[in-house]
Amino acid sequence: MVSEPSGDGEGHVPHVVDRVVRRLGAHRSLPSIERSNPPALGPPSAVTDESRLVPDPAPEVVVDASWIYITLELPGASRESLEITTTQDRLTVHALDAEGRVFHREVELPQPVEPDAANVTYRNGVVDVTLRRIQAHRVRIKRGT
Repeated sequence: MVSEPSGDGEGHVPHVVDRVVRRLGAHRSLPSIERSNPPALGPPSAVTDESRLVPDPAPEVVVDASWIYITLELPGASRESLEITTTQDRLTVHALDAEGRVFHREVELPQPVEPDAANVTYRNGVVDVTLRRIQAHRVRIKRGT
């Protein structure tokens, strides 16, 4: 590494960032760093194209003694691209609309369910899912005399 003489008479190597800043300030085609205004704070610039993303609709979840009912709105989603998967603790809905926009939603279930006992209906952009809850076994205790 090449050292540059400092103004205080010592022969130490200046910090790399300081050297870069001085070199940038020496170029007349670049704006001067010392005289620049502080950067304006604001929203970050767009990095990706978000025009194809669809806002996630809020699911409606109703818990019954034996069932969990979930309703999701998917306006414009095609029935052919609708994919619903379920585990004991999560429901995942994925679909595409005619313009190629993506609907993707994962719902944490409040109670464990039987994944194979799901019933799904799709009408007019609304998905209704009915899931059977896994029932805990009740233990009865007899009182002694």
